[in-house]
Amino acid sequence: MTISVLIPAQLRISRLPQTELTVYENRRDLSRLCAKTGSPYILIVYENEYDEESEPVKNSEYTILVSFDCKFEMLSQTMMRIDGEKLTSFSLECIVELLKVITALNRRMIDNMQIGISLTVEKDPGNLYSSIITFLRKATGAEAGTLYLMSKERDKIYFVSSQNARFDSKMIEKREVPFNRESFVGFVCHTGKTLNIENAYRIPKNAPYHFNDALDKKLNYRTVSIITVPMKTATGEVVGAVQLINKFERGKDEPVPFSKFDEMVLTSLSTLAAVTVENNNLLLETEVLLNNMIISSVKAIEQRDPATKGHSLRVAAYTLELLKRYEKKLGKTKGWALDPASLKTAETAALLHDFGKVGVREKILMKHSRIYPEQLDALKWKMKYILASISDHRTENVRKLLEKIDDLNIPRPHTDEEKALINTVGEYSFEINGETVKVLNEEELSFLNIKSGTLNTEERADMERHVLYSYELLKIIDWPYDLRNVPVIASSHHEKLDGTGYPHGKSSETLGIIERVLAVADVFDALTAKDRPYKKAIPPEIALNIIKKEVDTGKLDPEIFQLLVEEREEIEREVKNKVAQNKFNK
Repeated sequence: MTISVLIPAQLRISRLPQTELTVYENRRDLSRLCAKTGSPYILIVYENEYDEESEPVKNSEYTILVSFDCKFEMLSQTMMRIDGEKLTSFSLECIVELLKVITALNRRMIDNMQIGISLTVEKDPGNLYSSIITFLRKATGAEAGTLYLMSKERDKIYFVSSQNARFDSKMIEKREVPFNRESFVGFVCHTGKTLNIENAYRIPKNAPYHFNDALDKKLNYRTVSIITVPMKTATGEVVGAVQLINKFERGKDEPVPFSKFDEMVLTSLSTLAAVTVENNNLLLETEVLLNNMIISSVKAIEQRDPATKGHSLRVAAYTLELLKRYEKKLGKTKGWALDPASLKTAETAALLHDFGKVGVREKILMKHSRIYPEQLDALKWKMKYILASISDHRTENVRKLLEKIDDLNIPRPHTDEEKALINTVGEYSFEINGETVKVLNEEELSFLNIKSGTLNTEERADMERHVLYSYELLKIIDWPYDLRNVPVIASSHHEKLDGTGYPHGKSSETLGIIERVLAVADVFDALTAKDRPYKKAIPPEIALNIIKKEVDTGKLDPEIFQLLVEEREEIEREVKNKVAQNKFNK
């Protein structure tokens, strides 16, 4: 490393063979030279002129105090005292060289600690592998490096990432490498031992491994020194190997062998890298497991409510597309950015927004008409019984209701004539064999008077509880910190900006961007989805008009709605592609 020496002229040492020496005359001259010196320096100063608050002292790597009639003494890690009468160019050169070595070791230790910090915070596999090679090359001065990983079963080796200072090496797809002892990597992964080859072209013929020079010939390259180190976990299990090629030292044009110290450093750092890779793999496996459980939960919900099949997947896709566009168009002006954690939270909450339907009674989820099939059959037989038992002018209306009952049971708006017929017959009761028989009991009458859909007031309240069930079920899960808001967001998709939504009656002050987007995505897909038993599919243009009424009355976010209107066709294409390829949680 480059390090210079600032020395007082009184010592009469003007030259050191291997060190840049700068002589100063007095304090003013020293301050001037200190300001000009760019590289690290060692300051030599007479003890009686030493000032620990001076800039030259503060900025020096080491300070050597010159005194007389004293012994050599280390006063601190960066300061020593030396007898001026014994200070010669030779003794000073020895001290300086020693300090250079100490400085280099200290910086390497700092670099190695930084490697550990960087490896532990890196989560992206591609960046992680590249970082490992970069750090190991830097630690040893290697020109090139390659990372290999073992398969889960430890029976295959994969070429994962490579770097070379002479070539533009990029991250490539995993490619299998023959797992045998003939290659350096195979030998190291089999035996768990480090291979340090001084010259790849001078390997003994009786060695169990050999060098394949095909790549050298193809790239017009010359491999000389090679070191291949196993990546071992704390338990000693080999998970891969790192191979470094051609070590270069300052001032030398040709590669030199990797030293024993390099072996020690690489062994230590490779162990750290192995543990990091294993931890990263465990993290990825945990994420995959969580993602698969989420998708399985969505499919379980769809099994209970087949009529809404694909709804959660589409809502998630709509939510993500709208969020990305919102950030792009309005993020800067709103001071809102979509970070990876927020994107993952939005996707997960959207996928699980109907999770609470597992707590809704199945007959309500599966209700396809106003009256349940078994109740409808019983009602028909009751009206037939009345008609067979009673001769009364009122029975004509009962007959009409019986003839129209299947049509009236379909979830469509009733005409005024049909409403009158239902309510008229609803007031009828007959005495038959000493018993009072009402044509329509309270529940049957409430079912037939349902204005839209298939649920009456009580059933709708039960259905609306699914958002509460979603929250209660999801909050039980010990979510990762980044996904901690999933339960709240998932259970807010029916809230309105004006406070008229459910279950908590939240308002615009408490509803974030993700909740607002999810609400629009949910209603748009519900309206445009394929035919359901209780409604026909609505064309997108009509669906947007319906949503606009909600926007105009202050229930849904106008800016998000406008994004959907302006970019609907492109958004729908992206949603179809995402759902078709199942590109969720990947």
